[in-house]
Amino acid sequence: MKSFVSMCIFLIIYSHSYAQKKENFQFGIKGGINYAELLGRDALPDKDRKVGYSFGLYTNHKLSEHFKLQPEIIWSLQGDEIENKGRYNISYINIPIMLKWHKGKFYTETGPQLGILTINTSNTMPDNLRLENFDTFDFLLNAGVGYEISEDWTLGIRYTHGLTNLVKGLNLKNSVFYIGFAYNIH
Repeated sequence: MKSFVSMCIFLIIYSHSYAQKKENFQFGIKGGINYAELLGRDALPDKDRKVGYSFGLYTNHKLSEHFKLQPEIIWSLQGDEIENKGRYNISYINIPIMLKWHKGKFYTETGPQLGILTINTSNTMPDNLRLENFDTFDFLLNAGVGYEISEDWTLGIRYTHGLTNLVKGLNLKNSVFYIGFAYNIH
């Protein structure tokens, strides 16, 4: 995990120094709605996706005519919910590194993501369903599509799937659908 964080810091510093021309570099803010759940053999029965939100910052670096590299730092409320029984509120600082392919006003994106656990509460869950000792780090893969509404605004949809188990000894991974807007700051 230390090497992934080091790589993220290197990419942000390198890409900032590379962005000598304004058209090769963009900085912005983004935010949206998450539909999250915990998947796996040890997932909670009869659950619903939990509605959460996320917001953060990104930089966008033009690599070629159609490709861009987009590192992000996003705070995200995720988790799981069981109707009338309670919910898990799990928050992360997520650091995705997205490779984006643009064609006209449309784009596709894919890339790895490191999640750093910030909050884990399950106070409303019955004792027999309560999970504890969540791992601090979560490694995930992202894939998404989007549309450039205007020069400064984009609308994006992204799916994030966890690759690592969230609790030691349990088969339990994050799954998040995200829809949101991004605004380029010039």
